Amino acid sequence: MHTSPLAALHAERGATLTAYRGSLTPAGGEDAAWPPAPPQLFDACWRAVLEVRGPEARKWLNGMITANVRDLAPGGWAPSFVLDPRGHVLASLDVACLEPDRFLLLSDEEQREGLAKRLRGFVFVSKLEIVDRSEAWSALWLRGAGAREVWRAAGLAELSSLAPGGVAAMAEGDGYVLASSPGGFDRLELLAPAADLRDVWNRLRQGAAPAGATAAERDRILSREPRYGVDVTERELPQETGQMDRLDFTKGCYVGQEIVERIRARGAVHRHWRAIRFAAPVEAGAKLEAGGQEVGALTSVAARNGDWLGLGYVREPAAAAGAKVTAGGATGEVEP
Repeated sequence: MHTSPLAALHAERGATLTAYRGSLTPAGGEDAAWPPAPPQLFDACWRAVLEVRGPEARKWLNGMITANVRDLAPGGWAPSFVLDPRGHVLASLDVACLEPDRFLLLSDEEQREGLAKRLRGFVFVSKLEIVDRSEAWSALWLRGAGAREVWRAAGLAELSSLAPGGVAAMAEGDGYVLASSPGGFDRLELLAPAADLRDVWNRLRQGAAPAGATAAERDRILSREPRYGVDVTERELPQETGQMDRLDFTKGCYVGQEIVERIRARGAVHRHWRAIRFAAPVEAGAKLEAGGQEVGALTSVAARNGDWLGLGYVREPAAAAGAKVTAGGATGEVEP
């Protein structure tokens, strides 16, 4: 299993490592506040990095994934899926455009081997190459309101003009910053050579609280971010997951497009990924019931400031906002 390149640094501060998303990363964070305050600092060593480059990279990649790579300009990134010909989700990733013919594909260590193997199996031209940078590069996440102030105080690259969905190169050395705002709060992701991250971690730690895998997973759930292998599997169709930002209906042909378009033409799927609020504890994997009938199941659960948020799939009509469902005897309400 992949181990954090900052393992020695974490040992120095007394942190233990645990398996998360295919990597050994710092444990802990059970008591972390949400929304994150002060900003939290994560060793996101679970991020896998594939580079696709060459004169044919853009055209080829546009035909392989669901995001609109054709129109993705340098300095931008987009969430995406990889589908099979029947439209089922094989991988979830982000694609960042660094140069007109150079892209980074960001997933996690649990997906890396399968994703790389599948993509390389479709390379029939010599004018592109796929390079796995996951061992040489790693990632840090700075998360929460005030993240940009902490970043600025650390004397790192100027990010005042970097909006969510943007990518900025580091002012010195190799590395890139991706901006996003899951749950409505800033997340800055630094991708850089692993050897450079120790100094950056120490600088960011002056204003941010180191947080572990438990906090990262809770933050993911409360921000309603589906995780591949937990909330999304190869059984799901893209529209069932609710992640419409990962689909583009203008870009032209790609693997699985026929099914995606067929679903759009017919207007619906009959099960939907939803967030459900419970007043009592519930567990991931619990069956959901409504009107005495099983209507779905929970995939992820996290405590949330006095209640519990469950994520999972619900069949119509119980998927409507405000609908009441039960899980293990606890009553929940589907959130908008």
